[in-house]
Amino acid sequence: MKLNERSVAHYATCNSPPDKTGILFKKGERNTAYHRRWFILKGNMLFYFEEKEIREPIGVIVLEGCTVELCESESEEFAFAIKFDCTKAKMYKMAAESQAAMESWVKALSRASFDYMRLVVKELERQLEEVQEESKSLQIKNKQKKHQPQVQAAAPGFRVASVTGISQLRNPLEEELSPFGSSSRENGVSWNKPTSVVNGISEGWAWEGDCSGKVDGVRPPPIPPRRKTVGGLLGSPVSPGTECFSKLHDWYGKEVAELRIEWLQGQ
Repeated sequence: MKLNERSVAHYATCNSPPDKTGILFKKGERNTAYHRRWFILKGNMLFYFEEKEIREPIGVIVLEGCTVELCESESEEFAFAIKFDCTKAKMYKMAAESQAAMESWVKALSRASFDYMRLVVKELERQLEEVQEESKSLQIKNKQKKHQPQVQAAAPGFRVASVTGISQLRNPLEEELSPFGSSSRENGVSWNKPTSVVNGISEGWAWEGDCSGKVDGVRPPPIPPRRKTVGGLLGSPVSPGTECFSKLHDWYGKEVAELRIEWLQGQ
């Protein structure tokens, strides 16, 4: 490989930031002793100088097609070697000042070649493809979710109907005790309380009404008085002989009519 010495020397000392700098002990080619040198790593080129202040490098090692391995040395403890694949190529033996420095230099020199950069680029491309495929699959899923018909919520009346249907299931005993059926109001009076039977004797009907309110601006009629029967008299509407609804209606209707007349006269 032919290199332009001036260009290489300028590249070694130019203002471009180096990848790594430091002191290493390099084993000489003729002399087997290790010499202290100042090294600068830029890209795939390892420059070495006699001293840090000297501007011109002594030599350069192109780190292509090489491997960095630890080696044994009699004089140096933290030694490693740079080996090339070519049989006629030289092997450079170096040593660091400490274990941490040796590990740092071995790592930096192993990553300086273009072969390593190609591997890194391939791995990054593979990761990029995986990310792009995942993003495409997510976009497809989102589109499918948008095109899917949304499930409509149940109508509000459905729940009301179900609750109403449950409320309509009444106890047969309650129906027997309540001859007037469900709760109803007439002139502000409620007719919804059944008779209370104690030992077969009726205690009368419970009448309820809202006397405080007014219907259409007119005061409602007074509440009929509560009546009690003793011994189940024949004249009572709740006696055994007057179980017919028509008799009950006529009996209460007379009293209601009288109260209504009194109420109208008092207006």
